[in-house]
Amino acid sequence: MPKSIRQLLIFSAISTLVLTGCSGSNTSSDTAPKSCDYASTYDAIQATVFEAEGCTASACHGEARMGGLDLRADASLDALVHQPSTIDPSVRRVSPGDQDSSLLYLKLAAATEGSDLGSLGQPMPINADPLSADQLEAMRLWIRAGAPSDSIVAGTLELLGCDGTFDPDPNKIQPLPVPDPDEGVQFYAGGWALDAEAEDEVCFASYYDFTDQVPAEYQVDCDQFGDGRKCFAFRRNELAQDGQSHHSIINVYTPESDPQGGDWGPWQCLGGDKAGQSCEPGTAGACGPRSQCTTPAITAVGCIGYSAHAPSDFGLGGGGATGSLVPLSGAQESSSIDLPPAGVYSVLPLRGFVSWNSHGFNLTKKDTSIEQWVNLTFAPESERIWERHQIFEADYIFAMTPVAPFAKREVCMTWMLPQHAQLLSLSSHMHARGELFRIWLPPNEPCVGTSNCLPPQTTADYESRLYDDPVYTYYDPPNDYSSAAEADRTFKACAVYDNGADNSLEVKRESTKPNTPACDFFRASCGCDAGDRVCLGGDNQAQACDGDDSVCGEGGLCDACPLLGGVTTDDEMFIPLGSYYIDDMQP
Repeated sequence: MPKSIRQLLIFSAISTLVLTGCSGSNTSSDTAPKSCDYASTYDAIQATVFEAEGCTASACHGEARMGGLDLRADASLDALVHQPSTIDPSVRRVSPGDQDSSLLYLKLAAATEGSDLGSLGQPMPINADPLSADQLEAMRLWIRAGAPSDSIVAGTLELLGCDGTFDPDPNKIQPLPVPDPDEGVQFYAGGWALDAEAEDEVCFASYYDFTDQVPAEYQVDCDQFGDGRKCFAFRRNELAQDGQSHHSIINVYTPESDPQGGDWGPWQCLGGDKAGQSCEPGTAGACGPRSQCTTPAITAVGCIGYSAHAPSDFGLGGGGATGSLVPLSGAQESSSIDLPPAGVYSVLPLRGFVSWNSHGFNLTKKDTSIEQWVNLTFAPESERIWERHQIFEADYIFAMTPVAPFAKREVCMTWMLPQHAQLLSLSSHMHARGELFRIWLPPNEPCVGTSNCLPPQTTADYESRLYDDPVYTYYDPPNDYSSAAEADRTFKACAVYDNGADNSLEVKRESTKPNTPACDFFRASCGCDAGDRVCLGGDNQAQACDGDDSVCGEGGLCDACPLLGGVTTDDEMFIPLGSYYIDDMQP
């Protein structure tokens, strides 16, 4: 991912010492074992990197534990994952899910790739050959997959010199540590089941009550959620979720409601040894470790239509219209840390219902589950100046419908921020055939709908090309949009969707539509009916074929479909994202 302002801030804060200068034996990947019997990627890294490269020598990160770091086999995982460096406790040696904020990876990469560490210390290892490109890539993949201790991350054993191919395990991230009670709170979702080679998007609710947990100095009045309500104020927001996830949208349902009332339930344990057993919502430890008391996790895109287990305005549609939902957290990657500028904070009710909307896909041959953790760090009074607001512009979410087979289409839209808005961040959301997402900062003339909304001829201020790792751009100081003129507060977003135009084999196909219950929920966007199909391959590619392969000629299939807006990664979405606050004191 390009170095955003956020990344630069993280880098400048990282400790200059995680690994100290050690030399020792150096066994490159060329001499690594060719016949491997490792139970996990972590075991392979321990043997072929930490031990073979001399990191565990007694005078280094072995018995001497230089820099407070022990990389011997029984200690290295606990010493690295989620552990702060000795100089700056706010920065971790390995941050699961994000190699770019993991000092271990940055120092190893600096030696292998020659990147400039600045104030981060020396590349590692010192006085020994750098890791090979393959070894470094294996380290990156392991961290990106969540730094798991007991699973095989796809492609890593091959990169570490093992002969053959290995069936990968589903990615499982290391859980976030629970914050100290006087520093913050943790939300945990439990684990919803995702079958092998499957995709799904589910909804479920959990209940929390922090009334007796949040210290008084972090509690604030919040009449916007009902007369006499109390909230807690927070700033830092960290999310960790298993790498099988495509997105997580986590909201809080704000109306007062009885969790034991008729609108909710049944309440049952999600994940863990007590999965499926009845439980008492909001009771700590009711379901045991790695489990949570929730309503049923069922297919429900955006939590729309979840009214059998929650109030009718619990989904995104109802919540967006009535204001019943407020953002808690969310991300399109396995790890996300959001820390707004000084003085900007958010609030949530001391008690309420969490709406967990999770979309995941499992490309492995093994069943798995998707878990999520959210840590919120309290905001002291001195940091409570401006309350934060989210950008989630979904009015034209399916505006690309349709994109013909073997064609491209670009769609554009505009939206406007309130007067005196201070822009903090921008990002985007699209799916697998989203080729390019661009945003132009104000001024822009507002569009009415999308039909005559065209991309500007100037260079965009925001660009993202990876649907599963979208760019996050942070503005520090924030951009000021205090003008009374609408054009001066109007943003324009455009997205390009490629349905096999550049590569015909990437066209949407009926035969490869996702195996997901979401297709039953929104059937119209999954695959296509025979009358909408055209030929893929053969002498008559792109010709209408009405389900008849013979129309396509030798080697052709009547299989190519129009690309529509929809809820699976095989379909598309168009959503600008971001955040801002209002400063009425601006001129």
